[in-house]
Amino acid sequence: MISLFDNGQLDELVTRTHSEGITDLAAAALIEHGGRFLLIEAAAPDFDTPPAWELPTGSVWAGETLVMGMHRVLAEHFGFSSAKVDRYLGHNDHLHDHGKITRVFVFAVTVEHPDSICQSAHLGHRWINSISISNTVNDIDGILRVYYADNT
Repeated sequence: MISLFDNGQLDELVTRTHSEGITDLAAAALIEHGGRFLLIEAAAPDFDTPPAWELPTGSVWAGETLVMGMHRVLAEHFGFSSAKVDRYLGHNDHLHDHGKITRVFVFAVTVEHPDSICQSAHLGHRWINSISISNTVNDIDGILRVYYADNT
């Protein structure tokens, strides 16, 4: 596990990611509140597909560190202006239909007012327990193992 404050190791992960030919980066937040985790309704690719549920996630822009990108995404898209990025938990690769890969770096995040997530007509959200999140979000089990190992 990488401590949040070891930005050199996070930078090395990004460098290694780019050397693998992966240029699209994203940051995702595992936000826990009262034993439950926040999920966001992702837009369905078409009207025939039901929406999926995912961690709060957004692209990391060129020139941003992973942590800077996480802060921006949480503030701009979800209304969490006072989020604290606690630690890095791991990453997952997402293959898009057009063959491009996005590497999603997942962080444990604490927010000051978790119930204040912005209420947007296009932003469905729910709080879900660890058993349900394992059945809902792909590739989350390894991230949860790291999260719980650090919190025991």
